[in-house]
Amino acid sequence: QEAMRVNVTMLKTSGEVHRGQVVFNITYANGQVYLNDFPMKSGVAHVTCQTVILENLDGLPNQQRLGTVSVRIMVHEWPLASSSDLQLIVVQEEVTEIDGKQVQQEEVTEIDILVKEFRVLRHSNYTVPLKESMLYSIPRDNDMLFTLPNLSGKDIQDPLQTTSQYLIQQAETTVDEETLPGKLPETPLRIEPPSSYKVV
Repeated sequence: QEAMRVNVTMLKTSGEVHRGQVVFNITYANGQVYLNDFPMKSGVAHVTCQTVILENLDGLPNQQRLGTVSVRIMVHEWPLASSSDLQLIVVQEEVTEIDGKQVQQEEVTEIDILVKEFRVLRHSNYTVPLKESMLYSIPRDNDMLFTLPNLSGKDIQDPLQTTSQYLIQQAETTVDEETLPGKLPETPLRIEPPSSYKVV
């Protein structure tokens, strides 16, 4: 488990600018990346969730509170060699809002996880300027949108999965065929097996 701390600049209602940190827990287990215990898919997601925010309030450093945060998060997987199961998983994030107010972020925290057969060999994190990050270069139009419940996401079914199940159920619904006079239905008629077999 890796705590990802993102430095952001916030605007108070008084118009005063102050800095804070948004804290996310990034976990990798059994081939799955989790953000605050919620499973993330490969690609870019725009997630709204509750998480810990550290602020310098009233002259006191690192005052901790819960806030509702909107964040773009990218999970990218690279196979490092075709002959092995070695894989590099890269996670980047950009916080866009805290409690409905826009925030500014100058640097992206990147977490790199080197994995072989679902085992973490090593992991590291570092910061890159937002405008030089891979996440910044990806258009926002295709972001997957999620609002995470304010509890552990592992107990909740993946919203994408439920949608695909619904679509499959819809596709499997059949309509009774109407046969024209003198035309056999296209569905083959079922022949009942004989009740007993005669051995010759």
